[in-house]
Amino acid sequence: MKRTLTLATGLAVGYVAGAHAGRERYEQIKHKAQEIGQQPKVADVRENLREHATAATKTVTGKVTDIASGLADKLHGSDDKQDASATVSTSTTPASSTAPTGYAAQPLDAAPGGGHAL
Repeated sequence: MKRTLTLATGLAVGYVAGAHAGRERYEQIKHKAQEIGQQPKVADVRENLREHATAATKTVTGKVTDIASGLADKLHGSDDKQDASATVSTSTTPASSTAPTGYAAQPLDAAPGGGHAL
């Protein structure tokens, strides 16, 4: 019983001391990061990145909107013109029966080496 109490006390003291040391180190890192973040060069880079991200977001949003509205037009049949480059293939051949060039198609339950799976 005395050993268990000694071990528990040691673990508790170690935990408290470690937590305190860990908190101090966390505060040091946090303070240093705030110092670095306040430097003019870092602020310039941050603003430049913000501008690029905003521009990229607008570009991507525009492209996605254009593609989505084009697909909606095709699905709803409002676009009667047939564009051969944008036609979606609706093949009825199952994907598992085709194989890349140089490879023979095998059933999904076939074992490697041509044997049968158990």
